[in-house]
Amino acid sequence: MPAAQTTSFLEQERIDTALDMAPAGCSVKKSQHDTVFHGFKLYAVAIGVCFGALMVSIDISIVGTAIPSITTDFGDTSQLAWYPAAYTFATCALTPLTGKMAAVFPINWVYLSFSGIFLLGSIVCGAAPTSNAFIAGRAVSGIGAAGVASNGLTILVTIAPARKKPLFMGLGAACFALGLVVAPILGGAFTERLTWRWCFWINLPFVGITFAVILLFFKGIQKLEQKTFLARVLDLDLVGCAIFVPAVFMLLLAMQRGGVQNPWRSATTIGLFVGSGVTMILFVAWEYRKGDAAMIPKSVAGRRTVIFTVLFAASHMGSLTIASYYLPEWFQAVQGVGPLESGVRMLPTIITQLLTTMVASGLALRVRYYNPWFFLAPIFMCTASVLYTQFTTFTTPPSHWIGFQVIQGFGAGFGMQMASLSVQLELKNDPTVIPVGISLVTFVQSLGATIAQVIAGTIFNSDLKQQLMSHAGLSVLQADLLLDGGIRNIRNVVDQHFPEVLNPVLESYNSAITKAFFVPVAGGAITFFLAFGIKWNVIEGAEGPRKKPHVEDDKSKGDEMEVLP
Repeated sequence: MPAAQTTSFLEQERIDTALDMAPAGCSVKKSQHDTVFHGFKLYAVAIGVCFGALMVSIDISIVGTAIPSITTDFGDTSQLAWYPAAYTFATCALTPLTGKMAAVFPINWVYLSFSGIFLLGSIVCGAAPTSNAFIAGRAVSGIGAAGVASNGLTILVTIAPARKKPLFMGLGAACFALGLVVAPILGGAFTERLTWRWCFWINLPFVGITFAVILLFFKGIQKLEQKTFLARVLDLDLVGCAIFVPAVFMLLLAMQRGGVQNPWRSATTIGLFVGSGVTMILFVAWEYRKGDAAMIPKSVAGRRTVIFTVLFAASHMGSLTIASYYLPEWFQAVQGVGPLESGVRMLPTIITQLLTTMVASGLALRVRYYNPWFFLAPIFMCTASVLYTQFTTFTTPPSHWIGFQVIQGFGAGFGMQMASLSVQLELKNDPTVIPVGISLVTFVQSLGATIAQVIAGTIFNSDLKQQLMSHAGLSVLQADLLLDGGIRNIRNVVDQHFPEVLNPVLESYNSAITKAFFVPVAGGAITFFLAFGIKWNVIEGAEGPRKKPHVEDDKSKGDEMEVLP
C-alpha cells in the first residue's frame, strides 16, 4: 500500500492530543485520514456500541431467573445445565478469533456480522419450541456476543480522541456492568408479569438500534493491506482456532460437570482436564511457531504488561462475578424475597459502580496514569467480600448489605475498564494488534468468571449439604428433596415436609453462601499483587501543562494539520 495512504498510530495520537489541547480561539483542521470522531457522530456510535454491550451482558445472566419457567414450559430438566453453558462455551471459545477477525477485516463489518448473529440467536431462543432448539439459540447468541463484546471496546478506543479514551471505555464498561446486575430484575419482571420468552425478544429493538447506528455512522476506517478475501481468511490462523476451541470446550465442560454430574476424581472429569491441558500445549506450540501471524501474536502474548493485565482482568472479573451472583442468592434464600425484589436490592451496587466507573475514568485523565485504580479496585472488592462473610441469618440490618454493596461498587467501578485501557496503551505502537489484545482481555474475563463460579459453587454445594444434615438434621433424601426445589422454593418445601427445621435450614444456607464469599476475598488479594506487574504507561493527551499544539507537516504520510489564530 502506498505510504501516502497510511497513518501511524503515534501520529494519530499526536494529532488527537493537539486537537484536544488546542487553546480557545484556535481552530484545528484535520486531514481526511483522521480516524477520530467528534460531535454527534462520536456520541451516536458510542451509544450504539453501549446498547450492544448492554444487551450482551443482560443475556449472560438473565437466563438464570428464567430457568424455572423455561423448564416448566418445555417439561424437561435433563438439559437445564446447558441453558447457560451453551452461551458461555461459545463466547469463551471464539472471543480470541473475533479479535483476530477485527484485525484482518474491516471492523465495522465484523461488528455488524456478529450483531446479526447475536440477533439471530435471540430470535431462535424467543421462538424455541423445544429444549434442543433453545440450547442451539443460546449457542448462536454466544457466538454473536463474542464479537460484539470485544470489538465494541475496540470501536470505542478507535473513535475516541486520545484524552477521552478512558471516559469512553469507562462508559462501555459501565453499560456492560449495568446489564449484569439489571438482568435479574428484568428476568424476574418478564417471567412474573409476561413470559420468559420476552427475556430474549427484548434484545431485538436494542440490537436493531445498534445495527442501524453502526451501519449509518461508522464506516471502515482501518488502513488494511490490499489482500483478497481468501488471503484474509488465511490470516485468521484457523488451524490455531481449531486447536484452541476444543481445548477451551473440554476445560469448561470438566468444570461444569465436575462435582455435579461426575465426581471430580472420575475418569470422565480427569480425562477432560488432561485432554484440555494437552490440547492447550499443542495450541501454545502452534502459536509460537506462527509468531506474529498467530491468532494471538507473539508481539501481544509475549509482553509482560499484557500478561499481568489479562491475569488481573481474570481475577478481578471472577471476584466481581461471585459477589454479583451470591448476593442475590442470599437475598432470596435467607431473606425470602423474590427475584424482582432481589434485583431491586442490588441497586446500591449498580448506582455506585456506574458512578465510580465514570469518575475513575475522569480521574485517570488528571493523574495521567491508570495504575492507581489497579491497586484500589482489589482493595475495595476484597474488603466488601470480607464483610459479606459476616452476614447472619436473622440479624443483618439493611444498612449493612447496602453499605457493603457501596464498597463493592467502588471496587468494581475502579477496575472494570482499566484492563482494556492498559492493553490498548501497551500496544499503541502496533494498532493492528489492538483488537487482538482487547479480545484477549474479554476472553480471560469470561474464563475467570467461569472458574471462580466453579470454585465458589463447589464450596457452596459441599458446605450446604453438610450443614443441612449436621446442623438442620435432615436425611440425605430430605436434603436432596430440598436442593431439587431450588432457591426460590426453600420455604415451600420446608413448610410441606419438615416445617420444624426452617430456622436451621436458613442458617445452613447462610453458612454456605457466606463461605462462597471467601473466593473473592482470595481473588482480591491475588489481584492486588498482580497489579505490581503492570507497567506505568502515560495516558496520551491526559491533563497536564497546556501547550500550543504543533504538528509538523509530513507530506510523505499524507497528514496535514494547521492551527489557525
